[in-house]
Amino acid sequence: MTEHSADTGGDDAFREVLRRWESEQGEAPAFDLIRRRIASAPSPMDAPRWPARRSAKLAAVLAWAQMRVVPWLILPVALVTAGMAIFAARFFGVTQGGSAGDTGFASVMLAGIAVTVTMALSSAKPDSIALATPLGPQVVVLARIALVLVVDAVTGLAASGLVSAWGYTSGLPEVVASWLIPVALVAGAATFASIWVAPWAGIAAGLVLIPMAAPVSEAMFFFGLSGLLWNALTPLGLLGAGAALLGAAVTTARWAAISGLQSA
Repeated sequence: MTEHSADTGGDDAFREVLRRWESEQGEAPAFDLIRRRIASAPSPMDAPRWPARRSAKLAAVLAWAQMRVVPWLILPVALVTAGMAIFAARFFGVTQGGSAGDTGFASVMLAGIAVTVTMALSSAKPDSIALATPLGPQVVVLARIALVLVVDAVTGLAASGLVSAWGYTSGLPEVVASWLIPVALVAGAATFASIWVAPWAGIAAGLVLIPMAAPVSEAMFFFGLSGLLWNALTPLGLLGAGAALLGAAVTTARWAAISGLQSA
């Protein structure tokens, strides 16, 4: 009985302290007052915008960092491709003439470019981190493609100069145009198929387009589709179609990355 009375007295004392604390704190502020205070407080989203120069510098740094992701084997493959293109130009140029040398050189160069582009975008290890970068998969894909095409262009131009100097082709302008004009179309097809299907599909898409997109000589006319796109679209049309295909591949890179992660 005594213990029960002591417990009751302790509860009463606690309730008294709680009532005294509530009276000192006062009533909770009204909802409208809280909403007005929140609305009048400065928002962290209202921070000053970065200047364009700083944004461009950050984008360049993040894009340049893709060099660590792109396989280093791209450079040896590009060099081997240039060497094989020289041998192809020599073989066809000596046996069938300068126009055939242009076609042989362009076909090998474009095939090598399709391979290097696919290597840069290989999905053997999914790049899930690309979805979390400030730039996103679009700029990641664009940076990798630009890096690969620069490497291929340097090696290809050097090889073009050599075969032209040795007289295996029709001339420097002709041999450069034979592979440099269709390169955007082949690279765009390889990029689109690689990021949406698989790396092997990118190589296959590029190889299928090469006979149709590259200029073809009469001596190397293998089947009815040879040189179809080169003649139908004209070189200017090929450049436009290639740019559009590359743009579509880069634009849809985010959806392709998300789709790949969801199906993994």
